[in-house]
Amino acid sequence: MNRTAGLLTIALLLAACGSRDPAPAASQYETAAVERRSLVLIVEAAGVIEPIRTVELKSKASGEILELGADTGDAVPAGALLVRVDPRTPRNRLDQAQAQWNAAKAKRTNTRSQLERGSKLRENQWINPADYDKLVLDEATAESEVVAAKVAVENARIALDDTEVRAPVAGTILSKRVERGQVISSPTQDVGGGTLLMTMADLDEVRVRTRVDETDIGKLLPGMEARISVASFPGRLFVGTIEKIEPQATVEQNVTLFPVLITLPNDEHLLRPGMNVEARFEVARRDDVLTIPVTGLRTERDVATTAAILGMEQDTIRARLAEAGMDMDGSERRSARESAASLRGNFWVVAQRQGALEPVPVVTGVTDLDRVELVSGLAEGDVVLVLPSSSLLETQERLQNFMRGRGGIPGITQPAQQSQDSQSGQPSQGRPPATGQRPASGVPPR
Repeated sequence: MNRTAGLLTIALLLAACGSRDPAPAASQYETAAVERRSLVLIVEAAGVIEPIRTVELKSKASGEILELGADTGDAVPAGALLVRVDPRTPRNRLDQAQAQWNAAKAKRTNTRSQLERGSKLRENQWINPADYDKLVLDEATAESEVVAAKVAVENARIALDDTEVRAPVAGTILSKRVERGQVISSPTQDVGGGTLLMTMADLDEVRVRTRVDETDIGKLLPGMEARISVASFPGRLFVGTIEKIEPQATVEQNVTLFPVLITLPNDEHLLRPGMNVEARFEVARRDDVLTIPVTGLRTERDVATTAAILGMEQDTIRARLAEAGMDMDGSERRSARESAASLRGNFWVVAQRQGALEPVPVVTGVTDLDRVELVSGLAEGDVVLVLPSSSLLETQERLQNFMRGRGGIPGITQPAQQSQDSQSGQPSQGRPPATGQRPASGVPPR
């Protein structure tokens, strides 16, 4: 009897233990601490350098090129001689016009003298009115001939000056289209527009033409700072500002892109037209803020999953969140990563407090798609669980496909530590970057 009673007692104890749902230990799941860091949301875009002001040089004079004063790549000051065209024909026309002007002035002097004598004769009635009127007409005709001859001289002098093509502004010769001895035509006489001699531009200030994905164009504004990197100068950044966002989009491979023009100084003339560049725009920044991994956020859709993982009741989770003031009516249907990328959202997390797991509502702010700012809900040092989330996994997969399909456009920066971890096959969530490493956004972790 005693042995039977002992066995029954042990069986009852085992049954009682098996009927309970043991609370899972937090150590079974990956955790992340609430830490203070700097977060930067970066938009990246590829572009090409182009000159702001380009001048195409043509000669108003036609003829043979006798001299070239500059070659491709030369930096020339304003007024420098670039091309000299054969001046013989314009010079001969100037000499002819000058002679005609002298003859017209002599004729005007003669007619004025005759008009003065006619005026005296008219006073004494020694000349009839018809002859006097003819003298007035002759003097007016001579005056008009002088003016016409003077204009002809000025035009001939201009034509002679046009045989020398000089730089209208200081700049750099981008291309040279003619050679010495070549016969060129004038755009004022040739219906084809004349011969293009050279192309020059002022490279003291250049422009970057980038194309930004439509999903990011609303985050950019004229006057926003842009950091430019060029493959020719690795490790060096050039700072410019957004000059204009063009209204007309272009579509390439089913991707809608908007041209964004960036102006930046080029005092050293290191940046040259045609260079490919990478532009980075700092859309949002938060310094020294509380952060957790984005994967620690939960939405209303994750209540069932979380309850199953932790062995809790769904109604219990909803009740605790409702008591904390979070609305669980299901109106928020965005995934955690999508909502966090919109800079603000209402979520909840599973926090570990005094050895117990507790659902806690939080309000998020800026995110770099790895960590997210906590506006309210948690304090520094609190620990949250990083649990599987169907909505997060789906969104993450969509984002990865989106990035691969667009070759980096829109190019929202991922931290460098995450890329290194992905190569090594080690998880990075809930773990800060190693000391001395910098995120791809250029902001060192704290």
